[in-house]
Amino acid sequence: MLCAGFPCQSFSISGKQKGILDEVRGTLFFDICRILEIKKPKAFILENVQNLEKHDNGKTLSVMLDMLHKLGYSVSYEILNAKDFDSPQNRERVIIVGNTKGIYFDFEKIKKFKSKPMKEYLKNNSNFEVLNEDEYTLIDEKYIKEQKKSGLIFVGYRNKKIRTTGVRQGTEHLSRVHKQPNRIYSSDGTHPTIASQETSGRYFILNDGVVRKLTLDECFLFMGFPKEFKKIGLKSKLYERIGNSVCISMIKSVGEEMKNQIFNENTKEYEVTQFLENIYNLAISKLELYETELTETQRLWLKIIVEKEESFKGVFTVLITSLVYKCLYPNQDVRYHKKELQNGYSGRSFDTKYITPFLKVKRFLGAMKESGWLTRSLEQVHPFTFDFPGKINDKNVKEAFLSILNDVEENKVNPKIYLLELMVLSIREKSKKIVNITNPINRESKLNIDDIINLLKKHFYYKYSSRGASILPVIAFYSLYECLISELNRFKDKKLEILESHNSSDRSSGKTGDISIVDIVSGEVFEAIEIKFDIKPNKIMILDAYNKIKNTKLQRYYILSTVTTDDIEIEEINKIISEVKREHGCQIIVNGIFETIAYYLRLLENTDLFINNYVENLQKNEELSYEHKLSWNIINQ
Repeated sequence: MLCAGFPCQSFSISGKQKGILDEVRGTLFFDICRILEIKKPKAFILENVQNLEKHDNGKTLSVMLDMLHKLGYSVSYEILNAKDFDSPQNRERVIIVGNTKGIYFDFEKIKKFKSKPMKEYLKNNSNFEVLNEDEYTLIDEKYIKEQKKSGLIFVGYRNKKIRTTGVRQGTEHLSRVHKQPNRIYSSDGTHPTIASQETSGRYFILNDGVVRKLTLDECFLFMGFPKEFKKIGLKSKLYERIGNSVCISMIKSVGEEMKNQIFNENTKEYEVTQFLENIYNLAISKLELYETELTETQRLWLKIIVEKEESFKGVFTVLITSLVYKCLYPNQDVRYHKKELQNGYSGRSFDTKYITPFLKVKRFLGAMKESGWLTRSLEQVHPFTFDFPGKINDKNVKEAFLSILNDVEENKVNPKIYLLELMVLSIREKSKKIVNITNPINRESKLNIDDIINLLKKHFYYKYSSRGASILPVIAFYSLYECLISELNRFKDKKLEILESHNSSDRSSGKTGDISIVDIVSGEVFEAIEIKFDIKPNKIMILDAYNKIKNTKLQRYYILSTVTTDDIEIEEINKIISEVKREHGCQIIVNGIFETIAYYLRLLENTDLFINNYVENLQKNEELSYEHKLSWNIINQ
């Protein structure tokens, strides 16, 4: 068995592959793959920081998992926290488990032992690194509360310089105002992650009225090392080493469950996740040379589903769920996907428990956050027959989806054949869609404002085969506001809210607009922007906007569109805007998208920052399909 940890580095996949390890060459992960290829251990456990899951917008982890699969391993991963394994520290880590037996490792079965507060682990007879009372400030009890997820209890801070950017006077009781090494936590809660840097790796705690740091012995104890463990070397190196270590009790629990699931010969072969793992491994083995058993028409249906997998994740997930259920329970007509239907079953429950978690672990492009049945067009209490009323916007996708299920039920085609080929096509498609977005400011000449506007127009109006281009102007404005928030005095003590899903309506999500700027202290919305793509603003929009803002203290509300409004409509719009200004005080501004972007760009000291933001936001936005990203590279060639 191989046990390893490694730094995470970005990978670049481009052009022709020279060999199975070529795409990870030059990284330390390459050496792990090289060991696995040569030594072929029956199993491995790899550990890394939590950020690996999101590193390079998830591309790094996807490349790693694909590479491990190519080396012949069944692989799954999970984020585990040391505080759930009898360790009083909030330490989240990605754990990757693989084996050559084709067994799906189920992290849900790992035994957890919730930790006690850190004071239960402290030693009170050591030489402590203590702060004098004039070196720190303890906050008022009314501000003290335990953070639910981490278990941390922020109780004070060192009297050091606090953060000033975006911070309002009088908010010293908020932990984020203070740099991590200056925060003080109560021993009644958990300790922050013990890091490897001696200067900041141990944070100050309040215990029995004394503000101090952990001792070396306490650090080792917090990581689960036994009391008799021998500590050899310089003290500074030992602190560095313990920060780079793994939590012993967490790894022990993982190891024990690996023994039960992987090395125990009595493992059930056909549990749902194991069935999925078997199909997935078979698909991986047939990627290069797959001989189809389906007709040309049947393959076309699958091709349509896979080509639109990212845009129609719900359809993809529901189809996978239906085919898997049919394989395991052949007497069930899977078109009857709800309990409310006669002789129906709960497709959503089956999906939520088994299918979506599996698709997420395997990094399928069509993986949902929770369930495919949360898609409105698919949740109808009506069987998936040809008269299904759900509004699936792409007719070809809807027809292909219903035709496959009809083929399985009416023509008795083996669902396993469909399922296997669907996975093969999806995995192939995913390998094509890892796109590194080009940054045009790397060219010799600096882009001027006209150049930027022309690039954006080309990008917004590129000929896309999938939906979703309407989010591009939203991303552009969000990238602009990331610059403006730090440059304009108007936004002092304000912050830009995280960009939420563009697919949900403002009414259902409770949003004021597509983009919101809020007051840091009160949390109230200060300014909002609503983006319309190829939709003319009209008086109904203005009235809807007023209904959303009339009970708020909003100061400005922008309605920006790529198309201009008719002159007659503008007169009515201006009348309503004047009434809103008089009654409420909010200024509603209707303008063109490109004109507004050009105006804001002129306010920036450095327009390159906007391009950098736009490229980064394109790269990490999960609602964009690969062609929305690829098109940016094409227009910048």
